[in-house]
Amino acid sequence: MYGFEGVKVHCKLCLVTRREKNKDVRYAHMSTGNYNAQTAKIYADDGLLTCSPHLTAEAARLFKSLYKGQFHYAYRHLLVAPYFLRQPLLSLIDFEIQQARQGHSAWIFLKLNSLVDEALIAGLYRASQAGVQIRCIVRGICSLIPGVPQLSQNIHLISIIDRYLEHSRVYAFGHHNSTRVYLSSADWMARNMDHRVELAFPIESPLLQKEMLELMEIQWNDNVQSRHLNGPQANQMR
Repeated sequence: MYGFEGVKVHCKLCLVTRREKNKDVRYAHMSTGNYNAQTAKIYADDGLLTCSPHLTAEAARLFKSLYKGQFHYAYRHLLVAPYFLRQPLLSLIDFEIQQARQGHSAWIFLKLNSLVDEALIAGLYRASQAGVQIRCIVRGICSLIPGVPQLSQNIHLISIIDRYLEHSRVYAFGHHNSTRVYLSSADWMARNMDHRVELAFPIESPLLQKEMLELMEIQWNDNVQSRHLNGPQANQMR
């Protein structure tokens, strides 16, 4: 199956169905990285192996839509481009804005290859103005300007280029003890939101959420390979 004409299938998803004790059981692997033997040796990626019934059922729905050539909208847990990714992300940003306006300590922590999409950048600016603390690790293209008073003063940006290509995309949102973490194949670019089949999947286990955020903190605290992205785009080493 080759997907849709004119729309690149960029999500990384594997689904196995086994017959166990007279019933079908699904196992899904969802990843930020390509299923490619060569790039697997030089890219840094993250993935989830799960038998969660609601996640695997929606993974099967995505494969069915690819097979039939018809996009589905009926996803409750997965975020799927081109029609069901940007708006859910904006809703997640807006939810943290509401939390900040209610006096809660709200935050957003992102890791991306590129940050270009105008609507999502505008959402991050609104969140910064509302007091949401935002950290972004962006390896490549970044159109967001951090540290601008009354616009993006609560946004901090770094970039890491290390031995292995930083390829994972992580979207984390939180306030108090509430945390939502997604891994994804999609950068925050118009092409990923509108012209590709992309997948963002939730990390639901608190233990795995903690592990992912610890990895993010290690990367954020790097002071050897990372550099600040500031307003003048000076890319100062940390």
